[in-house]
Amino acid sequence: MSDHIQPSRGATVWRGERDRWFSFDIGRMVWIAAITVVLAAIVHLSTILVIPHFATRDAWSRIVAIAEPVGITLLPRARAGDEVLPGLDPAVVYGVCMFDLDEGPFAITAPMPGDYWSVSFHTRDGVIFYAVNDEAATSKRFDIEIRDARQMRQFRLEYPEPDEAILTIESPSATGFALIRALVAAPSMRPRVEAAVAATVCETFIPPPPVAEPVGPPLPRPSPLR
Repeated sequence: MSDHIQPSRGATVWRGERDRWFSFDIGRMVWIAAITVVLAAIVHLSTILVIPHFATRDAWSRIVAIAEPVGITLLPRARAGDEVLPGLDPAVVYGVCMFDLDEGPFAITAPMPGDYWSVSFHTRDGVIFYAVNDEAATSKRFDIEIRDARQMRQFRLEYPEPDEAILTIESPSATGFALIRALVAAPSMRPRVEAAVAATVCETFIPPPPVAEPVGPPLPRPSPLR
């Protein structure tokens, strides 16, 4: 009789089933962990992409709630935790003009103080489609006209040589707002800067028809006897 004890068949089968179960369980756990990581990454990226959208939509709602539909509205002085729009600087005076190009082209005319100023144009989703500041200005005032694509095509047909003193820009959307910024270099200058921004004229207008070149009386027909 051999001293070597042979393992029973039942023990061998149990160990095989145990190994297969552990192998299956570990594989399933790895698979579940991988799926969890992927889903977490998708949720994280979606949150990053969606939050700015809702933030800008909220900004539009705030502007609609406080801004006049016609003309310019001075925004309240920025205070920590109580800004109308995120990221406002207390040392800057802000004014906002809302536009609706379905009613016609929109014009902004303003005298600007000597210190830094800028104007940015936003769609209602908060996308900035144009911006200009004092470094690009040729005088102490600016004249800007905003048109949609159809109005711009018509404008170029009627005015092939437009007035260079007026900046004409095309808006990708019919509705939006212009945000005017003017720096307050010293606290004592705030009233003057606020008055300058408040003097901004924002209005929908009907473009005048192009001026036709004067046409004189027809020349007399030459005499056939000459």
